[in-house]
Amino acid sequence: MHGRVAGLSRSAYCRARASGGAKTLRDHAPVRQWMNDFAATHRRWGYKRAWARAKSEGIVIGRDTFRRLWRAEGLRVRPRKAPKPRTAPRLQRLVKASAPGQVWAIDFQFDSDWKGRVFKVCNLIDEFTRQHLAFRVERRMGAADVIEMLDLAALTRGAPQVLRADNGPEFIAAAMGRWASEHDTLQAFIPPGQPWHNGFVESLHNRMRDELLEDNMFEDLNHARALIGAWSHRYNEEHPHSALGWLSPNQYARQWAQHHQ
Repeated sequence: MHGRVAGLSRSAYCRARASGGAKTLRDHAPVRQWMNDFAATHRRWGYKRAWARAKSEGIVIGRDTFRRLWRAEGLRVRPRKAPKPRTAPRLQRLVKASAPGQVWAIDFQFDSDWKGRVFKVCNLIDEFTRQHLAFRVERRMGAADVIEMLDLAALTRGAPQVLRADNGPEFIAAAMGRWASEHDTLQAFIPPGQPWHNGFVESLHNRMRDELLEDNMFEDLNHARALIGAWSHRYNEEHPHSALGWLSPNQYARQWAQHHQ
């Protein structure tokens, strides 16, 4: 029986099978409602991270189906601007963390309040867990301010084996060298003008700017500190990373600690 299945032509059989097995948007109404509720508070996360969260909450749905529904609901993340072209090849990092606390990365980013007054944000992360360990917000910031932030982080976590930074004056200051020496920490400076060598903290900066800084007008430094602090908590507890098996930084750190007791 060539070209026919159980008395039907092959084309008729395929149409009947497709129409009988396909679900409509109405059939996925609970998932679509979950998507819209989730996107209301996580609108810059994108469908991959949303799908990972949905799975963790017990929602059973394939990734491709989730993506189609996400796009049908108009929840696709729109790029804010075209990415800058890479101007140099990505080189192998000289130091790569294999456990928490081995390599910290530190860097500044800048923003302004509603009056246009610029402030600096100094961010510190653990390269292995991606945890946002500490931050400081000031109009001006020198080596002493950075050291104070590092001291507070080291009190609860211990000092890192390696501290990665660029060649900014705050990081190459003699006081920073003394702090590193006192804590048996190696200072790993990235090549000048090549921020991609500090890629982990650059990724954090991009995420913070996309999810927080671009969407808020800060009244003053205290307002900025409060909102950045709240964002930092959400990032550490909730933000899934593909490189961490879609776990958040804190979840990954806890999992690693349980497996290495």
